[in-house]
Amino acid sequence: MSERTSSDSTEVLEAIRELSARVGGLQADVNALRSQPPKLPSVDGRRDPLAWVRELEGPARRRPDVPWLLLEITFLAAVAVGAAVADLRPLVVVALLAGAWALVAIGELAGARATRRRAEAAYAPMAVYGQGLPPDPSWFAPPVERTVLDAGGEDTGARLPPAAES
Repeated sequence: MSERTSSDSTEVLEAIRELSARVGGLQADVNALRSQPPKLPSVDGRRDPLAWVRELEGPARRRPDVPWLLLEITFLAAVAVGAAVADLRPLVVVALLAGAWALVAIGELAGARATRRRAEAAYAPMAVYGQGLPPDPSWFAPPVERTVLDAGGEDTGARLPPAAES
């Protein structure tokens, strides 16, 4: 029984060594594939039709959002505190705060206008250079349904096949 056990353990050790060698070869193949630059296969030996996708630039980074309301409130509060520290007359304080509020409103208006212009530019139709195709009015006309019964005596071109001679 000990002979059988030793032969079984020898076979198992040999199988483990063979498996280890195969795993090592597979790891070497994977490392070689990882070191190569990624390349998509060509379609039927022709140029890759999706090559232009790889040439596109990535998306632009978004600017971080600015807490405009917080900045505006802080500005108005700073003007009010500055006017109070300067010990100005109440009418002058009101005039300063009205001017500061007008500056904030102009800033809001300019920001809204810039946002609207960016949106219009993003959704504006692209300029076509040269003369484009004329519009086809048949695309915009409602479909007209006609049947042979509606044609009346008009020749519609529809004919039955000739009768087979027997």
